[in-house]
Amino acid sequence: MMFGLGGPMRLLGLLRNPQVQQELKLTEEQKQKLQGLTEQLREKFRGLGQELRGLPPEERPKRLAQVNAEVEKELAKVLKEEQLNRLKQIALQVEGYAALARPDIAKQVGLTEGQRKQVQEILQEAAEKRRSLFQQGPGGDRQARFQRFQEWQKIRQWVDQQIEKLLTEQQKKKWQELIGPPFKFEFRPFGRTGRFGQRQGAPRS
Repeated sequence: MMFGLGGPMRLLGLLRNPQVQQELKLTEEQKQKLQGLTEQLREKFRGLGQELRGLPPEERPKRLAQVNAEVEKELAKVLKEEQLNRLKQIALQVEGYAALARPDIAKQVGLTEGQRKQVQEILQEAAEKRRSLFQQGPGGDRQARFQRFQEWQKIRQWVDQQIEKLLTEQQKKKWQELIGPPFKFEFRPFGRTGRFGQRQGAPRS
């Protein structure tokens, strides 16, 4: 799923959320332009996940950075500078400390090579935990899906806790500067946002 790749695709996914649109104070004209633009970009990068898996590990961050630059360039044609900056802050808040696995974010926060390696190890362990959830079979009924969502959230919290332990006070300060003022994002495990704010049915497990 492209939204899960973080970075560029996360920006596009967030723009479809009414809460984010309100935070950015998007005009109706901007919403219309963004709807067409996001669909265009999603179609263009539809096979990005498969493409990344086919690349050597050391080449993936470079390719993702290229896509990120292109997406931001296109969004800058519709969004004001302060809107785009706030969108990127919200995206980092949603992604959490896992964003430090990205070279550009790690560099801005000032992670050492040792810390970057430890972050990767934490994320690998988290990936194993998530895989074990999927191996339990289909999501089942509403209650089962909610329980799985809670387990997923626990893994996310564990990742943030483990990575935060690695950071110095100065690095934590830089991270706070990157994510900006807190944004309360309402997660909905049983529904998803459709075309720029329209609620759709529950997603498949």
